[in-house]
Amino acid sequence: MKLSTLHLTSLALLPSFIAAAAIPEASPQSEEASTLSKRGPEVNYIANCWRVNPSGGREYEASYVAWYANQDNSQSGQWPQSLSNEYRDWANGGSYLDWTQPQSIYFSDSGVSVNTDLESWAWSASTGSYAGWATRTSDWKTFTCYRDTDRFLFNWTPPVPDGTNRSIRCYAAFYCN
Repeated sequence: MKLSTLHLTSLALLPSFIAAAAIPEASPQSEEASTLSKRGPEVNYIANCWRVNPSGGREYEASYVAWYANQDNSQSGQWPQSLSNEYRDWANGGSYLDWTQPQSIYFSDSGVSVNTDLESWAWSASTGSYAGWATRTSDWKTFTCYRDTDRFLFNWTPPVPDGTNRSIRCYAAFYCN
């Protein structure tokens, strides 16, 4: 039986493929590869929150954007790596911002702003559905925004970033990644 050069070359490369599959770091089933594949992207949560006085008294509504470097670290009540300034809609009695109107949200800890532009129908979008976009002004990265479930995001107890004695209890209205 006569083998062509192509067949011989294919047989010569076979041990290389077998060896690569046997090296744990190269195997997609390795623990390291599995951990890396599960790591989530950064995320900005458009959140409606309550400012709560821990010793009682009046609570009030406030709006924030919460930034997490890794979305996986935002699923169990963890505090964000960066929280925007507090915003209230004073034309509407100091309630939450109307997120369906374009907003420019400032993060005083980093000097960065995030501009949001949600669709007029964003509140009626089903969970996980497209709702608009947001852009970070420091590098002009654009994030696509989706409707969240208004689920509990975090409760930041004093001391809080703005230095007040009021906790910040937030719920995820939209997520942008």
